[in-house]
Amino acid sequence: MGEWKTVYEDEVEERWVTVKVYESEDDMAGDEGPVVRVTVASIDDNDAKPEQDEDGQRPIAGLEAADSSITLEPDPVEDLEEELIEIGFSPVAAAWIVSKVPA
Repeated sequence: MGEWKTVYEDEVEERWVTVKVYESEDDMAGDEGPVVRVTVASIDDNDAKPEQDEDGQRPIAGLEAADSSITLEPDPVEDLEEELIEIGFSPVAAAWIVSKVPA
């Protein structure tokens, strides 16, 4: 049985990016390259101090950020850069993120 290992986690172009690689004992990926999952979420300073609604209740902190996250699971990994550009990253930022994926 394998597990997801975080290989990169940081802010890129005002969005929080987490890159995970699936590691298994069987090494089922073989020559196809690593199995990769990239999660992108907006960084919003307003999440730190949620405003009260008309009932006087505050939303759960971080709920909106979780709802606005995007998870990419490109197959093959070579498609990752194109997918990152499609969701709004610059070509330079997309190349930077892809460079964090181990070969």
